[in-house]
Amino acid sequence: FFFLMIRRPPRSTQSRSSAASDVYKRQVHGQWFESIEGTPYGSHNFLFVALDTKYDNAPPLLDANLVPIAFSIFEQIQPSAVTDLWSEAINKRLNTQGLNVHQQYDEILKRNLTFSDIWAIPEQDGWLYSSGLSYVCSAFATGLYKVGGLFGDFELQATEFTPRDVYSLNIFNPKPDLPPECLAIDPDLPHCQLSGRYKMKLPGVGTVAPYSHMNERCPSQPPEYFRPDN
Repeated sequence: FFFLMIRRPPRSTQSRSSAASDVYKRQVHGQWFESIEGTPYGSHNFLFVALDTKYDNAPPLLDANLVPIAFSIFEQIQPSAVTDLWSEAINKRLNTQGLNVHQQYDEILKRNLTFSDIWAIPEQDGWLYSSGLSYVCSAFATGLYKVGGLFGDFELQATEFTPRDVYSLNIFNPKPDLPPECLAIDPDLPHCQLSGRYKMKLPGVGTVAPYSHMNERCPSQPPEYFRPDN
């Protein structure tokens, strides 16, 4: 378990208007949380958090064209699992309902497209799946930041944020003054890790400023996982 410090002006500098704004944001956070409380983990779209491009997100030895083939085979064994993990999200992007992998393939061919064209379409926060809104942990955290106004007028989708995308945001202080409890556990870590068998390294903490359509077109090729500007 670890936590990061969000940059924030000292409380002594807050005006009445900013204090009132804090109260309003807490109310907005509470309302948003209540709207998604009880929904299951975001299994419908968690694969698509990492699929931002046509060809630059799969491991080098894995041909992107093999992905739908693998799902079509798996669909013969576990159709409900494939619907949950793959087909519902593809149908959202196609603006279709209930198509299985083979039917999706036919529809994509009719449009003179490929599966990689479709999975590169960014996830949308408002898409309703069979179990409701779909958020993984990093998307849930980003959703809270979004409704609280941390991103201002930028247009971005919380459901496109991986854990690294979240901790890379410059809302976090990369060199905080850690409390004594954190320093006692590990004085060398720049963040506070309270428990865990392994030491968490978080490269790039607090280094990326938010921008519109953030994390919608990101390649992820090993070993460097280079992130181009914008």
